[in-house]
Amino acid sequence: MTNIYDLILNFQENYYEFYEWNNNDEMIHIKKISLMKITSQDYNNILNKKVKFDDNFLFNIFNKCEYYDNKKIQNIAYAILLTDSYRVMAIILDMDGYVLKYSSLSLEDEEDIIDISDRLGCLKINYQILESKNNEFDKTREEIEIINFIKNDLLESYNNKKYDKLKYLYYEYFSRETNDIKKIKTDLEKELEKPIDEKHYNLYQLIKISKQAKRV
Repeated sequence: MTNIYDLILNFQENYYEFYEWNNNDEMIHIKKISLMKITSQDYNNILNKKVKFDDNFLFNIFNKCEYYDNKKIQNIAYAILLTDSYRVMAIILDMDGYVLKYSSLSLEDEEDIIDISDRLGCLKINYQILESKNNEFDKTREEIEIINFIKNDLLESYNNKKYDKLKYLYYEYFSRETNDIKKIKTDLEKELEKPIDEKHYNLYQLIKISKQAKRV
């Protein structure tokens, strides 16, 4: 391992490419963080599966990540940069070894770290694969946010018995009517598991318009 200095990272629960960062994201100015070179297979497993790192790995990275907080230097207990010399990501783990958050890097920082990693040897990294993720990495950040927005509104409408609204959304989506509220909720939720398309965007816009109308 080696140390990398002076990075801007954007930790989120899902991994987003640098071009998907939002202006209102809370960026972290990293003073120092360790870099580990691993195999591409390990990199893919950590990115795409739910994994649990062993205690020895946690011990080796404990409190080695420093960041600036209002000009004061603070520590992130368990954080590290990982690379396979093609890609770079940062992760934050909890005390049990589960990944809490991910961050990509700016293109410039990623290129610099890949250059550094060419001089490093691959290290063995001990972790357990628990399960594959419900892979949201197939969706863009915008698509994930749209789907979550619709899911939350459907649940809120159902719990608050806004049945007329649910019937309206159902008709607009499927071009058919039903008075079975449970079927409406179930059918719409199933559609949200499919690849996002124009019908999802239209549903999203309808819900947004209904919310805006209430504020007027």
